[in-house]
Amino acid sequence: MSNESKSTRLLFLDNIKILFVILVIFQHAAITYGVMGWWYYISSENELNPADPFSPLFFLILTLIGGLFQASLMGLFFLMGGYFTPKSYDRKGAPTYWKERLIRLGIPLLLYIVLIDPIMVYMLSVLEIQPWSTFEILQGSFLEFYLSRFQSLEGLIDFFSSTGPMWFLSVLLILTACYTLWRLISKSGSLSQYIPEKISIPKYPILLLLSIILGILTFVLRLAFPVGEVTLGIPMAFFIQYFMMFSVGVISVRNEWFEIISRDQIKIWALTIITAVICFVIYLLFFLGPEEDLNVLVGGPNLHALVYALIDNVICMGMIFVLIPITRAKFNDQGNVLKSLSSSAYHMYLVHAPVLVLLSLVLKILMDLTSIGIFPVIKLAIAFPTTIILCYLLSRYVLQKIL
Repeated sequence: MSNESKSTRLLFLDNIKILFVILVIFQHAAITYGVMGWWYYISSENELNPADPFSPLFFLILTLIGGLFQASLMGLFFLMGGYFTPKSYDRKGAPTYWKERLIRLGIPLLLYIVLIDPIMVYMLSVLEIQPWSTFEILQGSFLEFYLSRFQSLEGLIDFFSSTGPMWFLSVLLILTACYTLWRLISKSGSLSQYIPEKISIPKYPILLLLSIILGILTFVLRLAFPVGEVTLGIPMAFFIQYFMMFSVGVISVRNEWFEIISRDQIKIWALTIITAVICFVIYLLFFLGPEEDLNVLVGGPNLHALVYALIDNVICMGMIFVLIPITRAKFNDQGNVLKSLSSSAYHMYLVHAPVLVLLSLVLKILMDLTSIGIFPVIKLAIAFPTTIILCYLLSRYVLQKIL
């Protein structure tokens, strides 16, 4: 293999990284203007939105699609994290590897928790943005609010678990710690003899059964941790899928799975994903109904939550065998635009929350001043691409020069 091919064969993973950042920004912009979920600023609570027949349907569809593919699409990026971990760990050794991980992941996470999140929350309260303006803890000065977080164990835990969208970094650190622990355990002579040097890709029936088992375990987990709730800053409802995807990434690099996925495997898993989505839509139409509260899907001892968890995990498993080989075959190169976006993607992710919130507030102020009402879907069409452009410029010309 030539040096050129060695340097370019993983460009598709860089392109997936760009996709990750764009999807994260889109998801949070969509929540701002109509999709179900948590975000710092929710338009419907703070703006007068003209009624239109299209926006509610559009955001309902986005909510359902986002719910179905959240674990699998986010899981792809944990898969990437797992894929790059073993060789980097081998090359650098545990101390150097962890030093670099803590600098690249830990410091931005800590800065977000200690500075960005509390500043954003307090400013939203000062600007009388719901629901922040109703919280008693935010009614005094910023210093009083900040110090109050350290006056009890509960407040301290809440402070350090206020990760916002940076929860991805904290989960990646946890999974990396699990990998490090595995490496230490697997060094044991009594255990290492049972670890095969090569692992072939399991057959389709085995993987389908595994995804069903993971779905049942996810359903049980969501009895305590429903979708949409966070515990210590982590969306526990999807943790099983994220752990599975990270593990697949670790196994894949050792056994070159990305290189040997066959067309038949792509076809059967693509058909499985399509079938799962169709079955879920039919289930919603016949057993849930248009007037039913979608919150029954997020968790709890009911059939709806079980069906959602099963479909969720089947799709998550299928995405490994569909998106990875397709992007590897079709998107394994970069022009100047993608190359520039790739180098800026991580910093764009780090800064997108305050940029999106500030932009949303500016749009609100402009509409208040001009008394112009804009449909929520139009606001999304303005805020989403503008946020991407601003994040890119800030990353490219500011953050990359100082970080």
